[in-house]
Amino acid sequence: MVSKDETSQTHRVVMITGGSRGIGFETAKAFLIAGFKVAFCGRSQTNVKQAEEELKIFGDLFTMAADVREYGQLKKFVAETLKRFSRIDVLVNNAGVLWFGDFQRQDVRSINEEVDVNLKGMLFTTRAVLPEMLRQKKGVIINISSGAGKHGSSGIATYSATKFAVVGFTESLAQELNKTNIAVFALCPGNVATDMQEKYSGRKIGLPPENIAQEILKLANAKTRLSSGDALEVY
Repeated sequence: MVSKDETSQTHRVVMITGGSRGIGFETAKAFLIAGFKVAFCGRSQTNVKQAEEELKIFGDLFTMAADVREYGQLKKFVAETLKRFSRIDVLVNNAGVLWFGDFQRQDVRSINEEVDVNLKGMLFTTRAVLPEMLRQKKGVIINISSGAGKHGSSGIATYSATKFAVVGFTESLAQELNKTNIAVFALCPGNVATDMQEKYSGRKIGLPPENIAQEILKLANAKTRLSSGDALEVY
């Protein structure tokens, strides 16, 4: 675990999407404990406020209800974060949804939702934040993919397609930014024991989400041998 002393003097700011539960919630907590200032959004105002009440004791926190499918809401989230903290050093694109079952049975609505949240939400958020990182001439972008973004599996065809795309975007953006001081990584966890997994697949097995949060924190603090554009599998 990265200690608070290693980061507390830098006053760094992390922005997290999907921060009100699961991996996002544990990531917000880990960064707060490590001394970061944290801004996170979630789609549900109720969930965001509940998470804020639980997390605010750990450090300097800003939250806002925002839907990653709506670029205008993300622009507002970025603007309000900058108004509060003046900078964004780390972006964690974490928001995601999962539909479980045979693709032939998946309805168009849920296909659209997975593509819009898992892929377009990451693209929109990165597009909203990147100009600020370029202005600062530094930053770290961490895109949460999945083991399903490296290896296809039955029952999650659309989800897997979006997570493969996350890895491809990470590789491409890293090449675009190779002459800047902005690093881009993808994290590809295997099964993670979250409420989302249980809701959609009926199972809650795998790594604790706090373990994934620690891997994200390591990437943000360059505690890795990875090169920008790499995708780290975690099992």
